[in-house]
Amino acid sequence: MKGCLTIIYKTIIAVLVFFGLLHLGVIDFIKDKLEERNGGVSQEKMLEETKDVIDLSNVDGEYTIDKNLKVLKNRMIVAEHNATGQKMIMIEPRKENILTKEDITSENIQEKIESTLQKYKYQLVKFENIKVTKKSEMQGVGQKVPYVKVSAEISNLPMKDVEGILGVAELSNGKNLIVISVNEKGKYSQIITDAFYKQVK
Repeated sequence: MKGCLTIIYKTIIAVLVFFGLLHLGVIDFIKDKLEERNGGVSQEKMLEETKDVIDLSNVDGEYTIDKNLKVLKNRMIVAEHNATGQKMIMIEPRKENILTKEDITSENIQEKIESTLQKYKYQLVKFENIKVTKKSEMQGVGQKVPYVKVSAEISNLPMKDVEGILGVAELSNGKNLIVISVNEKGKYSQIITDAFYKQVK
């Protein structure tokens, strides 16, 4: 019985250590380093792996497709502007109505964003003090995409104060695609965002 309890305790400790490392970003860091050591994932392979969600084949060499992830059954694709480090994040959510075009244009978008993030309060990257500063729209993903400009504070990342945009596009399969672009406060460029999403289909 004592031996059985020891195994259970060791298993619990191993699980806690794993989630602790995951929370600190160590697992992702190790994974990234292993990919770098093995030559990483080529852009051609990344384009192939993401084409079931969106077509990134026309995106020019100013941008690199960094990640293609499944997070809590949500599909997430991350691209980076090479010269500035600005991130473009595209999310195909598991729940289609989590954020819609109508939400973006509504009067209570600030509350909608806060309530949506509250559902993911245990996420690794936590957004705080979110402020919606303006509403607009851009041409991207083959359509007019409504968006809001936001600023926020982030915990658990080197960047603490960020700004950018949050919008919603509609995919050809009828699903919503949440489109985000973000950079450190004072470094965000809407020109970079517009140029990227115009190349996405």
